Amino acid sequence: MEYDYYKEKNKKNFTGWLVTILTIFSLLLVIGLIFGILTEYLQIKEIGEKYTSVFWINFNVKIATQIVSLIIVFAVILIATLVLRKNLLSKNQSLFFLKKTLPIVLLTFIFSFFASSLIKETVYNRFLLFANSIPFNQSDPIFNQDLGYYIFQRPFLISLIGSFSFVWLIQTFYVFALYAVFYVSSGTRTFRDLMNEKGIIIHNIVNVVIYFLIKAGTYKFMSEDILYSTIGEVMGAGYTDVTVWLSYYKIAPLLLTFIVALTIFFVLRGKIKQAIVSVAIFPITWTVVLLASAVVQGLIVTPNEAAVEEPYLKHNIEYTRDAYNLNNIIEKEFPVSNNLTLEDIAQNSQTINNIRITDYPATLTILNQLQGIRNYYRFEDTDVATYNINGTPTAVFTGGRELDKDKIPGTKTYINMKQRYTHGFGVVMNPVNRITTQGHPEFIIKDIPPKSIEGAPEITQPRIYFGELTNDYVIVNSKIKELDYYEGNEEIDFSYDGEAGIKLGFFNRLIFAFKYGDIRMLVSSSITADSKLMFNRNVLERVQKVAPFLRYDNDPYIVITDDGKLKWVVDIYTTSEYYPYSQPYGDINTTSEYYPYSQPYGDINYVRNSAKAIVDAYDGTVEFYITDNTDPIINVYNKIYPKLFNIDSLPADIAVHVRYPQSMFKIQTAIFKRYHMTNPMAFYHKTDYWNISKEMYSGQSRDVEPYYNLMKLPGIEGQEELVLMIPYTLSEKDNMVAWLAVRSEGEQYGKMVLYKFPKGKNVYGTMQIESRIDQKPDISSDMTLWGQGGSKVIRGNLLVIPIEDSILYVEPVYISADNESSLPEMKRVVVAYDEQIVMERTLDDALKAIFGTKRPVIPETGEDVQSLIERALITFENYKISLQENEWESSGKTLKELDDVMQILNDKKSEINP
Repeated sequence: MEYDYYKEKNKKNFTGWLVTILTIFSLLLVIGLIFGILTEYLQIKEIGEKYTSVFWINFNVKIATQIVSLIIVFAVILIATLVLRKNLLSKNQSLFFLKKTLPIVLLTFIFSFFASSLIKETVYNRFLLFANSIPFNQSDPIFNQDLGYYIFQRPFLISLIGSFSFVWLIQTFYVFALYAVFYVSSGTRTFRDLMNEKGIIIHNIVNVVIYFLIKAGTYKFMSEDILYSTIGEVMGAGYTDVTVWLSYYKIAPLLLTFIVALTIFFVLRGKIKQAIVSVAIFPITWTVVLLASAVVQGLIVTPNEAAVEEPYLKHNIEYTRDAYNLNNIIEKEFPVSNNLTLEDIAQNSQTINNIRITDYPATLTILNQLQGIRNYYRFEDTDVATYNINGTPTAVFTGGRELDKDKIPGTKTYINMKQRYTHGFGVVMNPVNRITTQGHPEFIIKDIPPKSIEGAPEITQPRIYFGELTNDYVIVNSKIKELDYYEGNEEIDFSYDGEAGIKLGFFNRLIFAFKYGDIRMLVSSSITADSKLMFNRNVLERVQKVAPFLRYDNDPYIVITDDGKLKWVVDIYTTSEYYPYSQPYGDINTTSEYYPYSQPYGDINYVRNSAKAIVDAYDGTVEFYITDNTDPIINVYNKIYPKLFNIDSLPADIAVHVRYPQSMFKIQTAIFKRYHMTNPMAFYHKTDYWNISKEMYSGQSRDVEPYYNLMKLPGIEGQEELVLMIPYTLSEKDNMVAWLAVRSEGEQYGKMVLYKFPKGKNVYGTMQIESRIDQKPDISSDMTLWGQGGSKVIRGNLLVIPIEDSILYVEPVYISADNESSLPEMKRVVVAYDEQIVMERTLDDALKAIFGTKRPVIPETGEDVQSLIERALITFENYKISLQENEWESSGKTLKELDDVMQILNDKKSEINP
């Protein structure tokens, strides 16, 4: 062969350029990875030094997983390529690109790196769960395997064999495709010619054989998949699954192995027709089994489905109730006698005093208009909690006044956005049952700086650097003073002295300027080495950064501790979709940066509210606490990450304010609509299927949202407590059949009580009460009149309030201007009891109209008569001072307090005049 100098030179140049490009690409890839790892580490270290242990555990397992998978993938692809090269070069020496080993090795490495990166993300977390798994001490009813196997071990084994199977399949197609391209390009197009190439045929046959052997190993998991099949509408293995498909899955791997061996035998002897017949045995067998299952289903199951499937429906009911923590609900009969007396009203004054007559959306609107103070402050949310106000448990709304940078006045300069405006300021608190004479919430914590009145908790550190709206980074301790608040027209500055943030030495400035694409961070003269960068300030992002493998409720709420600090509480969920026989549920309304499972079977079918994260609003300190030690999933995470969770109990001054999360309760109440039925026949026929009660809200019918009440549960020993509750109606009916409550306080946290109404008695549902309100002429005419002249009537949530053996229905009525800047005013309260419906200015007046007297406004305080008289005199003097100074809001409050004291004195008149 004649030597072609220029051709050989071009080959060398091409090879050189390819090697150079691949080397540069690999180097940039490594630099990018190192940069990402470093910034991730620095962010977690800023949140808390102890959480770097979580980072290193994940990092080490990721690295080990990637190295192992990289070696395996690299070896598989490289060996296949080298064998392919040998076979091809033996036929055609002109394939110069196959002669150089280095480019092949580099290309194989790059492919293997990306493949191993994908495998790492799929496998590493599952490996951690697998390696640290613990038993549930409960077995599935078909295979009698501990449920921990399905939750912790099986997902890892499936992902492991699935990843290897996928890589081998890619390699098989890759090899076959290159052989095919070679033969087409060389002019050899007949299958007979290809069959003469023993090396090529053996290479492809080995690939196929190994793939099918891997496939045979998956039939164990396929047999277990029947636990996630369906019996009509519900999940779990049914009669046909157990009697037909389970038997098939037991013989399928043996049959597949036999067919592969038989096919190879015929192919190697050139008996292609016999090989094709051998291959056809498997799909024919599957088709026969499919037909057999259809016959069994049609002839045995369908004619008497309820009876045949009864034992399997029992499994579904039992495991679903257990998966959603519905197995230990206390059930009580609620007679609905509606025989309330004045004595009952007095004995349940604490419950009545805490009936919520202020509505969520209206309250939030008023907060932003009256207590935003400045345009750049905003209340994202307001949440219910319980506080002792003057020694009395009181249900209150609490909302954090956060900084909304979109509303910063003037030019959005770098200094203003990053260094001047850095934090929100304070919270607002108002009892859920009290309004001013203007129909607005009565604030007991308000203004800037925050003022606490009437025994409300004092705030010692009101600044909110970490919250729900803090989605950007800021720089504190720069030469630019932070704006704290205005006192009159004077700006009050502030310098951050907390622990949060990372100091901006040159190295950190360089790293984070590059990370955020912020060159001004690098060159700004106002930033010094003592300046601190504060990032991950959104409370959900902050906890996710530490533990992305957990799921978080997307509605954190703020509480005030005994020492006056502001803390955010974030509810944490552990979930799975691998709980056998459990019915799946849709979106959990949570947020999670990373969810550790793929979802081949649908949505979650196991959930626990097993932990809480506490985030300090000022210094960003994060603490994780386990609140349900019975949950195996949270215990496995505690085993994996021993430094993640605080070993102490939730601090008492936070625990007293926590409440059961609405998102969790909504999941449970949705599942419970059908799964309150434990009799399989009733369950199958849906003879007692329930729905969430409906109400009219903003002119539309919708499900009643779970709502909090500070109340005494009927038939339950103890004092008033915060409960979350929901009423149920019959399916396609509006009459109420039951209500479910979950408790929030102390050792009773998460315990549920179901109150069932008598089956032979009609109890008005919320939608029926809404209709009766509409049909009451005087109420209907008033609302029609108020809705004219540019105003609109807003009817708030209709609340069902059980008291003793009776039910009150309470609905606030607001009037608002029909424009964006409207300020809703609560003008009336509608109360329904038995056959009576009244609408009055206050809840007091409504109860007076029904029961003939006003309720006791406040409970007995334990003060003696002399102390009460002295308090009355002081209050009266304060009332006169307020009138003289034209402090109308303050005078209204003091007058109300005076009225409260006089009512208690009236009750004690026997002590005054024995």
